[in-house]
Amino acid sequence: MLFGDTVKTSALFQNTISSFFLKRARTVKYCAVFAVYVLCAIGAWGTDYTWTGGGGTDLNWTNVGNWTSDSVSSYPRTGDTAIFEGDEPFTVVLDGDITISTIKTGTEGASKVTINTNGYSLTTTNFTVNAGATGSYNTTTVITGNGTLTVSGTATVSSGAEMNVNAANFSGTVTNNGTITCGDGAVTFGETTNSGGITCSTTTTVFNGTVTVLTGGTITGTEGTAEFKSTVTNSGTITGGSGAVTFGGTVTNDGEINGSSGTITFSGTTDNSGTITASDGAVTFGETLNSGGITCSTTTTVFNDAVTVSAGGTIKGTTGTAEFKSTVTNNGTITGDSGAIKFRENVTNDGTIICGGGDVTFRENVTNDGKISGTTGILTFSNDVTNRGTITAGNSGNDTAAVTFSQEYAGTGGTLVGSDT
Repeated sequence: MLFGDTVKTSALFQNTISSFFLKRARTVKYCAVFAVYVLCAIGAWGTDYTWTGGGGTDLNWTNVGNWTSDSVSSYPRTGDTAIFEGDEPFTVVLDGDITISTIKTGTEGASKVTINTNGYSLTTTNFTVNAGATGSYNTTTVITGNGTLTVSGTATVSSGAEMNVNAANFSGTVTNNGTITCGDGAVTFGETTNSGGITCSTTTTVFNGTVTVLTGGTITGTEGTAEFKSTVTNSGTITGGSGAVTFGGTVTNDGEINGSSGTITFSGTTDNSGTITASDGAVTFGETLNSGGITCSTTTTVFNDAVTVSAGGTIKGTTGTAEFKSTVTNNGTITGDSGAIKFRENVTNDGTIICGGGDVTFRENVTNDGKISGTTGILTFSNDVTNRGTITAGNSGNDTAAVTFSQEYAGTGGTLVGSDT
C-alpha cells in the first residue's frame, strides 16, 4: 500500500466515525425531545384525586392528607380532576384560588358535597354533579362562601341531583336534568339545555347563550332580575317573579310563560303556540306571531311591533290597558275585558275582535272581513273603515255612544248592527 493510499484510508475512516457519532447525537436529541413531549402530555392529562377528608388538621383543599391518588401525593390543581364519591357528606374549604380541569361529585351514589369557597375563586373546565352514578340519586352539591365558581366548559347536573350556587359564571354549556338553585349572588349561564328546574338568583341572573327548556323543564324567577340575551326555545314552563324578566332575542314558545308582579319584556320576535299569561306586572312585546293564547297584564300590556294572530290564536284583555302600537293582522280572536284597548295602526281583521266593559279605539284604518263587537264597551273608529264582515255595537241603549265613526265608512257587503241587538 502506498503512502497516499494510507492517507485516503485514514480520512475515510475519520469520516465514517464522525458520521456515526453525528447520527447517534441526532438520535439522542430526538429521544430527548420525545421524552419532553411525553412528559408534557402526561402533565396535560392531569391526575385524578379523590377526596377523603382524612387530613386530620383541617378540611382545606391544599391539605395533601385530604386527598388520595394512584400516582402522586398532592392535591388537585391545574389539569387535574377532583372526585367526591360515596354516600357520606363531605365539606371542603378553599384556602386559596384553585384552577383545575374537572370536578365530579356524587360519582358512586348519593352524597352531599359542600365546597366553601371562603372568599376565593374556584375555576374548572368541567363540573359534573352525580357523575357516573346509575339510577336517580338525591345528590346535592353546594357552593357556598363569598367566592366565585367559574365553569368554562361543560356543567352537567344529572337527573335527581341538585346544585346550589351563590355567585357563579357558567360561561360554557349547561345541561341540567336535575335542579339548579341560585342564591343571592350574580349567576351567569352560557348555552343552556334544561329539562329539570332552575331557580334564578335573588339579585341577577343572566343567560348569555341560547336557552332550550324541554318538556317538564322549569325556570323560575325571584325578586332578582333575569335576562335572556339570546334565543329562547321553551317547551316547558318559565315563570317570572317580582323582579324584571327580559327576553332580548327571539322567543319560540309552545310551553308556558307566566308572569308575576315583576315586569316582562319581549324585545325580539315572539312566536307563541303555547300560552303566555301575564299577571300584575307590566308586559311589553316586540313583533308577535301568535297561534296560541296570550292573556294580558292586569296593569299594562304594550305590543310595540306588528302583531299577527293566526286562526285559533287568542289575545285576552283584562282589567288593565292593552295597546297595539303597530299593525295588527287578526285571524283569531282578540277579546277585551274592563280595561281599554287601543289600536294605533292599521288593523286587518278576518277573525273576531270583541270589546269587554272597556272602550276599544281604532286610531287608523280598519279592514274588517270578520266580526267586531262592542258588547258593553264603546267602539271608536277614528279613521277609515272598510267593512265586509260584521260590526256590532254594544248594548248601551245608545247607538252613538256605543259605536262612533269619525271618518269614511264603507260597508261593501258588510253589516252594521245597532246597540240594542
